[in-house]
Amino acid sequence: MAPFAGVKLFVIIALNSLWPSTQPGGAPVQNAARHVSPTPPGFTPVAPADIPHILADPGRAVTDGGDIALFFPGCPALAAPFLLFRLKRLGFSRCRAHLLPEGLALTARR
Repeated sequence: MAPFAGVKLFVIIALNSLWPSTQPGGAPVQNAARHVSPTPPGFTPVAPADIPHILADPGRAVTDGGDIALFFPGCPALAAPFLLFRLKRLGFSRCRAHLLPEGLALTARR
């Protein structure tokens, strides 16, 4: 079932990167970790249900220093270009995606 979960995450990310939801609101990013997964230190984990909200308004995850560090557990590497496209389109710079064994780590600066 793990390969199908990766495909499902890829589809969710690709669709929400190209056509983000425009509805405001949603759960705060800090409460996004609903499952136990190894998360790199300093990264905010993003649950699959919160992907549409975070891609619609990634500015909610920006720190006071203007940095954003998100972790997508179980996300395949194929989703990285879509995530980078979305962040660049919203004006983020220094966008980087790192593939880790546990998922995809995304960093950027506003």
